[in-house]
Amino acid sequence: MENVFFARQPILDVNNNTYGYELLYRNQPGVNQYTGDNGDVSTADVINNAFFVDNLTSVLDGKKAFVNFTGNLIERGVPKMISSDILVVELLESVVASPEIIKRCLELKKLGYILALDDYEYNDSTRALFELADIVKLDFRSSREAIERTASKCIELNKTMLAEKVETQLEVEYAKRLGCSYMQGYFFAKPLLMTHKANTPMAKTFLHILGLVYSPDPDYEEIAAVISTDVVLTIRLLRLINLMYGNSGNKISTIHQALVMLGFEKLKEWIYLVGLQRLQKDTPDELIRLALFRAKFCESVSKVVPGAYIHRKEMYLMGLMSIVAGTTDEKSINNVMKELPVTDEIKNGLIGADGLYGDVFRLVIDYEHADWNKVEEFVKKYDVDAQQLANEYVKCIRFMQQFYIR
Repeated sequence: MENVFFARQPILDVNNNTYGYELLYRNQPGVNQYTGDNGDVSTADVINNAFFVDNLTSVLDGKKAFVNFTGNLIERGVPKMISSDILVVELLESVVASPEIIKRCLELKKLGYILALDDYEYNDSTRALFELADIVKLDFRSSREAIERTASKCIELNKTMLAEKVETQLEVEYAKRLGCSYMQGYFFAKPLLMTHKANTPMAKTFLHILGLVYSPDPDYEEIAAVISTDVVLTIRLLRLINLMYGNSGNKISTIHQALVMLGFEKLKEWIYLVGLQRLQKDTPDELIRLALFRAKFCESVSKVVPGAYIHRKEMYLMGLMSIVAGTTDEKSINNVMKELPVTDEIKNGLIGADGLYGDVFRLVIDYEHADWNKVEEFVKKYDVDAQQLANEYVKCIRFMQQFYIR
């Protein structure tokens, strides 16, 4: 595992209620300022660390997320990977109003996304974007003349104004007089540096998937089989589905189903976004090994239990998801489970609820703890062959020994 970072700065309305948070790129402990040199990489890092790794409830608490996007990421359709219920698409001042950018912005607006302009001043070259934008951010470190000229145009075009880099009470009052609906800056709060530990996808697995996705005849089943060997990618894929569809989406029972919901075009963009981050080149840590082993053994148990084999893929995914329980404290695990769009059977299995899934997952844990009395209870309850069960366990051990040979 390694430390990953991003920062969060609140955006408040004129009554000091939090409307949303701007999520900002950070990459060093104790350094709370922008140190990036590539806008695409910086945005990819923020999205990967804030949305695909962290607990979204703890990051946003139901508020909007303002995220900066470059022209390249807008053209690729990357914002569409996050639900319009969550995301405010913030266009960096470097984004040029080309025909392709205008087309993409119109698509985003039709899908319900809020567009914000960051550090733009109104002129002939930015007019088209001003007309499309919902929110215009006024940089309070600019000249008063520039601020008021842009504010006047925003009022004329009926645009919502957000004063940023507000540092004093006088600037707060000035923002209100200009007609700003929202404010952001050190006067209210400095960006909060957020740090947590996370695993990154395995480079070897990622490159294999990259080849499959961009092959002349990509196949969901083949891609799903490769993703299922990488715990980190699997969890990020599930978080992506949740970000795109929220509670309105179908619950996932297999990785193949998640890929079908995603579609090839969005799959390509997701893989592109993942690839912008540094990939893990070392052997995965023991927690990832354990999750892979549990996935394989859960699937193997389904072969032994009468009538359970039809659930083998769901059982595999349940074992893989056990890494969530292993890296989350008991207090917040229910929130994490809510943010993973897996079926209730899989969730209940992971929290040890009664039923087939819970029994199978407990059996896996009992084997790990060598609790043979409980293993015997499972054998009797499901009338399975204890020796066959033990043979499957040994096969899984051998599989894991061979899996990481490079």
